[in-house]
Amino acid sequence: MLIEHTLFGTVDKVADAVKLLRDNEPPEGYYVCFSGGKDSVVAFDLVKRAGVKFDAHHNVTTVEPPQLMKFIRDNYPNVIKESPRYTMAQLIVKHKMPPMRKYRYCCRELKERGGKGRVKVTGIRAEESPRRAKRQQIEPDRKGGTFVHVIKNWTTDEIWQYIRENNLPYCSLYDEGFHRIGCVLCPFENYAQALADIERFPAIVDYYRRAFRKIFEGFDRKPRTWKSGDDMFNWWINERHGHHIAEDCNSIPLFSEDDGSIL
Repeated sequence: MLIEHTLFGTVDKVADAVKLLRDNEPPEGYYVCFSGGKDSVVAFDLVKRAGVKFDAHHNVTTVEPPQLMKFIRDNYPNVIKESPRYTMAQLIVKHKMPPMRKYRYCCRELKERGGKGRVKVTGIRAEESPRRAKRQQIEPDRKGGTFVHVIKNWTTDEIWQYIRENNLPYCSLYDEGFHRIGCVLCPFENYAQALADIERFPAIVDYYRRAFRKIFEGFDRKPRTWKSGDDMFNWWINERHGHHIAEDCNSIPLFSEDDGSIL
């Protein structure tokens, strides 16, 4: 798996990753983007294996599972914790709507920050989505600097192979059956994952609900679709996955396609 025999010779993905990092090492060192998930654990270890200069940063979103935060704290004490300007709840109230797949202010304001002008090592992989598959292993950052996606062409099986062969620590939530670990109730997760999040992380779900209630209380004109902030929350979980909770939901315009604001 990590070593493949092809018509063009033997491919050693670990050796290739190490060479990539050594060949592109910037004078000030790499800015390693660290989330605590399995992919960033492998990317972090490859940077260490390469022996290059780096500093690692974790952009806190305020809606990470507590198990993940403890894992990072216990196993990666030298990773720099970057606190956000606004919490997720504050952003929801500020934008007067929850984060959606087509309106991802959460990623922009919570995750995609820091490292401006630096060469940033990430753990994104082509297997995760068609959009990521189109990205180049080394590419410019539109905010300035460069991305190095060191494990872009690795599969999930290869990630776990590397973790086990090198006895790397990983968050316990994976052993509970979670396939992705990041923000609880991320707009990109599927319906089954959303339901699993709701059951496993009730305190964070309540945190979201309070933010939705504040949005609803702040409306000068109450939307016909919802009777409360809790109705808004239920719509956010169900309707975005095609699980309709109101007969006339599809006929009511809720969001502007231009700017995502509530109509």
